[in-house]
Amino acid sequence: MVQQWWTETTPKGCGAFIVYKKLAGVRTHLRQWAKFSFGSIKLKKLALMQEMEVLDIAKESRSLTLGEIQKEIDLSFNLEEIRRQEEIYWRQRSRAQWIKEGDENTKFFHAVANGRKNRNFIPGIIHGGSRIVDPGEIGKVFAAHFNQHFGFQRSSRLRIDFQRLFQLKTAVDLNGLEAPFSVEEIKRAMFDLGGDKAPGPDGFPLHFLSNSRTRSVRM
Repeated sequence: MVQQWWTETTPKGCGAFIVYKKLAGVRTHLRQWAKFSFGSIKLKKLALMQEMEVLDIAKESRSLTLGEIQKEIDLSFNLEEIRRQEEIYWRQRSRAQWIKEGDENTKFFHAVANGRKNRNFIPGIIHGGSRIVDPGEIGKVFAAHFNQHFGFQRSSRLRIDFQRLFQLKTAVDLNGLEAPFSVEEIKRAMFDLGGDKAPGPDGFPLHFLSNSRTRSVRM
């Protein structure tokens, strides 16, 4: 399907513009496919589980026929495949920032904020044999404690003779650090990243872009 959608779009322009328009066209088709085909994965899962439940009930009272046994095997295989796709979907969804303001998530945001506040809250401390609960006094004790450690400058006890340290070291040519990156270096850095990462704003993971079949499609 991706190869078909890729060849459907034939924009004119420079190479970067062509790639951009082709990716945009593929993204549009993928959204439609995810909504109308893959989006019904939960319903497919429920239907498979209901069919397997019917066979399980039948097994309690009689032996299954050869056709029913084969059907049970097929249902188990299809259910396993559905669960694998569902796991991939939620793993990808968990990294997307799809929880946003305005999506009726006010209660969720409040719970997160209150949980962080409760974890950081200090109800009281023991100082000088007495318990201090006033937040202002607690802050003063903390400030005085750290001022004792970081409030004055200590003289360095180490003396390093850098000229002598590097006396026996050979010179290193660092001109290569200023050389521009080659295409191979960029490709290697990109393809070494996780296959399910999407570093670009288009949302396509690297596994999609580095797939050999996708790269072989002519622009």
